[in-house]
Amino acid sequence: MQAPVRKIVISLNGVDFSYNGELVLQDVNLKIHEREMIGIVGPNGGGKTTLLRLILGLLKPRRGQVLVFGQPPEKSSHRLGYVPQHMLYDNRFPVSVLDVVLMGLTGKSGFGPFARAAVRKAEEALASVNLSEFRNSAFAELSGGQRQRVLIARALAASPDMLLFDEPTANVDTSAGEKLYQILGQLNERMTILVVSHDIGFVNHHISSVVCVNHQVVVHPTSSLAGQNIIDLYGNDISLIRHDHRCAQEGHQCSSS
Repeated sequence: MQAPVRKIVISLNGVDFSYNGELVLQDVNLKIHEREMIGIVGPNGGGKTTLLRLILGLLKPRRGQVLVFGQPPEKSSHRLGYVPQHMLYDNRFPVSVLDVVLMGLTGKSGFGPFARAAVRKAEEALASVNLSEFRNSAFAELSGGQRQRVLIARALAASPDMLLFDEPTANVDTSAGEKLYQILGQLNERMTILVVSHDIGFVNHHISSVVCVNHQVVVHPTSSLAGQNIIDLYGNDISLIRHDHRCAQEGHQCSSS
């Protein structure tokens, strides 16, 4: 039986973007389908984070079109959850884990800061990342991996249809990173996930496709990306790439692994 065709949830067509006249992304064409888990890789300055910000609607392309759920990103932003590398805050400020998660509902219609429904949503989000027991703990006292999971819960509290991550394992150890990706794998069963990363080798088995960004989205026969080839393509910014998918200018394609 043929697998059902999944809807396209992100579409970039002929996208260029420049910072101060310097071209960062050129002629990017990309299509991502619902419930895919995408790794976005490339060198520093290659355009990974810029690509993420275009999808989030934080930036507008100089040329071309970006659509998210069939609409301009600014009209779909309420369906997106963004998880940064870390949250800027004063360690002396006595904010609890539950308080941080409730921040994900700030400005949402029908939710006041202490509304019962908002607290219930925040508690459900904490349970989904296995942190219910820390609801009243100080955020500053958590480990790096636990803080990252709290930020995931903050994004989940708003019930997004897609999650976007910028270097989720940059400030955590390998064990905590693996726990994060196990959680992402579970969430991927019901939503699309995009992960910008410098090192996706050890989570190769979690992702469905890899988008390779170095000012353009280009084709790489990834089975040959090893050793000196990685350095030639990406410099020293990528620690390891091991996957059997490819990225093309007409959009990424997922091959059998």
